[in-house]
Amino acid sequence: MTPPVVAAVDSPIGFRTCPSTGRRIHLGAQHLIKVHAVASVLALLIGAVAAVLLVLTRWQAVHLLPATWYYRLLGVHAMNMLIFFIIFFEMAVLYFAGPVVLNSRVPAPRVGWSALGLMVLGALLVEWTMWTGRADVLFTSYIPLRAHPLYYLGVILFAVGTLVTVALFFATLVVARRERTYQGSVPLVTFGAATAAIIAVITLLHGAAIYIPTFFWSLGKMHVDP
Repeated sequence: MTPPVVAAVDSPIGFRTCPSTGRRIHLGAQHLIKVHAVASVLALLIGAVAAVLLVLTRWQAVHLLPATWYYRLLGVHAMNMLIFFIIFFEMAVLYFAGPVVLNSRVPAPRVGWSALGLMVLGALLVEWTMWTGRADVLFTSYIPLRAHPLYYLGVILFAVGTLVTVALFFATLVVARRERTYQGSVPLVTFGAATAAIIAVITLLHGAAIYIPTFFWSLGKMHVDP
């Protein structure tokens, strides 16, 4: 049986042609979509495991975990399900709704990989501090609850990586418009992704306004009145 064709012979360098839709797909975007999606699923898995352990603790016949571990895993569950899972997946959507939907390229793939590296490093720092009991501050990790400085640094790195990825998405819109890779107005999917990206920027900047002084407070470099 002849295997399906995965790329057209006349595809430009750095692109492939989808055999099902005929759409031109930038390989840089394709790889970034895959890695972000995998990271999102891993975060979902960690959050789901924590959720099962929490349920087995709330179930009085089992009462699996002591109080310390219950609240520790509550924080793990919240960060993975509400932050890491959603945002990693949203960044994958941005790479799809930008370069793939618009038949365009990622302007700076290396910047995208660097941003992903910041996000992964930040997430790993947060996971390590939470699982080792250095950040038992639950999801609302604000003053006067004090966690290890690496916890706040991890959140900041994750946010910076996300902001860079969002900026790269907007840069993709500019490149696609300039290179005329689509006609008329942007597709509805891209418009929705742009709206989500704007909301993400506003949310992350507000988070930075909270976590950056909290990070210096955790280092003892700044006095903050709760």
